[in-house]
Amino acid sequence: MPDIYTSEWYDAVRDAINAGVGQLRSVPEGRFVVAVEVVGDGVSPYVDAATERRFLMEIDEGSCLWYRELAPDEDERAHLDGRVDYRFRGPATVFDEIAAGLLDPVDVALRGAIAVKGDMRLLLRNAEHVASLLEAYTNAVSTTWPLGQPPYAGAGPDPHGSLHQQGAATGA
Repeated sequence: MPDIYTSEWYDAVRDAINAGVGQLRSVPEGRFVVAVEVVGDGVSPYVDAATERRFLMEIDEGSCLWYRELAPDEDERAHLDGRVDYRFRGPATVFDEIAAGLLDPVDVALRGAIAVKGDMRLLLRNAEHVASLLEAYTNAVSTTWPLGQPPYAGAGPDPHGSLHQQGAATGA
């Protein structure tokens, strides 16, 4: 079981994506690049507050060619001529809870807790493929959480974008 946000974890997610592609009725034609920006929120122990972790993934004919984290000073434009077809950006705790299978990624995006930029028509036309990608990220990889697994004690962002107390009693 790979640790979250490690090279082994990205490889396992890539392998899970590719294993799922063979079972789909159809996959999108062509190539697209996905950028993911996980923003430190002061709650997740995996992304320091006021920093972010950035990832790129390339999908070609439905298969994931690569999925990796960018170095803090690495320019994403150096990859694939700077082409990014989709960008997902949101708080680290939300991404952690999605990876742990606690939040539904589609619901989170629809509620605005994660900003999504790109051609939504293509995502809708390829809903089966998108569901397969999300399944690989949320459930197909047995992930270890060396710094603690969500939900985290204390305040954190909820999928609606506001703060709430997770696992704590609310009082006066």
